[in-house]
Amino acid sequence: MRLLAIVGFIIFTQCLSADERPNIVLLIGDDHGYPYFGFMGDQNVVTPTMDALAEGGVTYTNGMVTTPYCRPSLRAILTGLHPTTYNHRVNDVVEQKKVSDENYKSLSVASLRMWNAVTRANAMSTFDTLPKLLKQKGYVSWQGGKWWENSFKNGHFDEGMTEGWDMSLFGHDDFFHEMMGSDGNELVRSTMKPLYDFIDKHGDSPKFIWFGPMLPHTPFDAPYRYRKYFEHKDISESAKQYYANIAWWDEGVSDLMDYLESKGELDNTLFIYMTDNGWEQDPEVEYWRPVPEGEKLMDSEYLTGGMKGKGSLEDLGLRTPIIFYWKDKLKARMDTSSLITTTDIFPTLLELVGIEHNEPMLDGASVLPAITGKDAETQRQEYITYSDNMRSLEDEMGVAAAGFSLRNKQWHFYHYPSLNKVVLYDVVKDPRGNKNLASENPELVKQFISKIDDWKIKHKVEGRMTIHE
Repeated sequence: MRLLAIVGFIIFTQCLSADERPNIVLLIGDDHGYPYFGFMGDQNVVTPTMDALAEGGVTYTNGMVTTPYCRPSLRAILTGLHPTTYNHRVNDVVEQKKVSDENYKSLSVASLRMWNAVTRANAMSTFDTLPKLLKQKGYVSWQGGKWWENSFKNGHFDEGMTEGWDMSLFGHDDFFHEMMGSDGNELVRSTMKPLYDFIDKHGDSPKFIWFGPMLPHTPFDAPYRYRKYFEHKDISESAKQYYANIAWWDEGVSDLMDYLESKGELDNTLFIYMTDNGWEQDPEVEYWRPVPEGEKLMDSEYLTGGMKGKGSLEDLGLRTPIIFYWKDKLKARMDTSSLITTTDIFPTLLELVGIEHNEPMLDGASVLPAITGKDAETQRQEYITYSDNMRSLEDEMGVAAAGFSLRNKQWHFYHYPSLNKVVLYDVVKDPRGNKNLASENPELVKQFISKIDDWKIKHKVEGRMTIHE
């Protein structure tokens, strides 16, 4: 049986070396917590499209992102680099720009803030990204949705919806929308036409598509056709709003698949799903209400979900399902034990299409043998990551603090050294981390901290390193 699997893998990869290459679509959920899919067991959400992809694809229920917030997480997907590595290199680019820009020293404080924001975003253009590398094999690329790096051109996309920031808004609240992706954030929410035009324009050319709608991210303003699923359910108001946005996301994916099918391209398209960071919104808990100006937020009133979701180093903040779906090309299976990360996608796609890349600091490893049937499981045994921020009852956006986490197949561990915060739980028996077992397992805590210390040396993390811009 294993011999047949190996032979099948060889034939599969040889087929992919031909001129006919698959379209590649990255489906990137925005603030989509890992439990909130039908295929993950949730009884309230409406996710028929995602459920179909999971049922028909190779689905990993123990995927991990690199950070519990979006911008560094998205950068890692596109470059394969951990956010710490990415930011070290951006810092180098910024220092070089300071020297080469003859006007830098004369900038006002306000102009300096603008210069820094633009320079750090434009630094993406100096990286090897998936669109840049896939171009070697004839791929044309498109960006739509969340995009923090000023223009799609900085990511080496050929076309896209985020054409650049309106700098006249800098310093105003509206500029945050510009930074998140500007017009790109209208994908699914108000239009699919730019994506459909791209598909039509490029005919039989292999396409790489960054499909990252700002969903189920706030604002929670889903139309009635999605709200109707939840209006009579005995669940909290914040759950109704969040779940309606999830249904909106799901139909957006369905519309894209329908359009590709109408063009005869569905069967030759590899879809890969992941989210950018986690979220906590169980059906019985109310997290939403308007907060009067000057009033402190309490746990039950957070506008960004629960304390264990987005922004936290809990499993809920870092975990995502990862799905590889290629109709009739990949044998469907649900893997509930293997560990995989969103940075594994970068080397997997390069191997898939036959591109050699010698980047020594790639954070992930190709899982192509696992998804094509050569290996039963991925080789990863644990995953370590870092955050420069911590959820707080005092501030919805969190507070500055250096934190580290380690996840293996049984344990989820994290700590904030400067705050003496240490948390350990059995993620199999206690996936929501309700019981901290750190004091009962001092040797395990010591072992995990030692591994994290080695990781910090490799990634040159001393004290608090800013990655959350």
